Amino acid sequence: MSAQRLFRLTGALALVSAIAGIAGSTTTAAWASPSAPLCSAKHVSGSSSVSSRPGGTTVRLVLTNRYFPSCRWSSAFGYQFLAANGAPIGPPRSHSIAAATTNLYDTFQVVVSVTTMEGVLCKQQAATSIRLITPDGGQAATPLKQTVGVCIGGTTQWTTVSAPAFPGPARCTSASIRVTVGAANGAAGTIYYPLRFTNVGRVACAVSGIPSVQPTTGAQENVARVNVGPPARRLDMSSSGYGNPIRLAPGQRASAAFGVGETGNYPPSACVPRKAQSLDIGLAGVGGWWLALKTSVCTKRASTSISGVVPMGSGPYPT
Repeated sequence: MSAQRLFRLTGALALVSAIAGIAGSTTTAAWASPSAPLCSAKHVSGSSSVSSRPGGTTVRLVLTNRYFPSCRWSSAFGYQFLAANGAPIGPPRSHSIAAATTNLYDTFQVVVSVTTMEGVLCKQQAATSIRLITPDGGQAATPLKQTVGVCIGGTTQWTTVSAPAFPGPARCTSASIRVTVGAANGAAGTIYYPLRFTNVGRVACAVSGIPSVQPTTGAQENVARVNVGPPARRLDMSSSGYGNPIRLAPGQRASAAFGVGETGNYPPSACVPRKAQSLDIGLAGVGGWWLALKTSVCTKRASTSISGVVPMGSGPYPT
């Protein structure tokens, strides 16, 4: 391993620890895992819709991944209709996809359509929910919005299951995102500020990547500003899950850790510190924002850093 790669890895581990203090308690082992775990019932929640058509009924099951940074969707997932008393109706059915597994990032969704067939050659039973069966044996039932007749006998096949789709929401716009700063946390000579990206729009949207951050003069947004020192160093955290797309429902937030190194850590001639009053922040494909934040930064070298956006908090994330 090269010295440069070793340095980046050491810095990445230090920043993971710092972000854990900013965003709340976090399962660090999951962030650093070389491969995402298989999605299970505890990672996924569901909602359903029912639509009728000539000859049958289609149940559209929308499954939302709540696991960060990602989990692996396997073709071994199955589905089973349930009666009102929770009893299974007929055998479970599974789907197949082209790839053995597909990574689901953050809170993106899976859509599966399960179609029941009705007709004179069908013996029916009423279903009130549909159960997801995960490869690890986990099970999670999703209520149906209306009772569905399921074939359990006769010569008509009782259900068909489509291959799942993996849709994601459109990318957020600058108008749909408000950027604020949270309480600072110190770590090994660096102060970390969580830059929080809140979806203030009316529909879900996605953010991803590593922001650009430039310290500037000017305590007000509508006045001319001058850059103070170099822009923040952008830390590539993709190997630990950072920078992956994040689905933000209205009101939800993502966060990126902005690190400000103490200028006293550098020789005065190599730093030449100066006060900054604000930040110009950009996110590729989304837009730019101004944020008031008083800091002291080096002007001869980059003494600030910025990580990729991550979901706020840890564990299961609300949709």
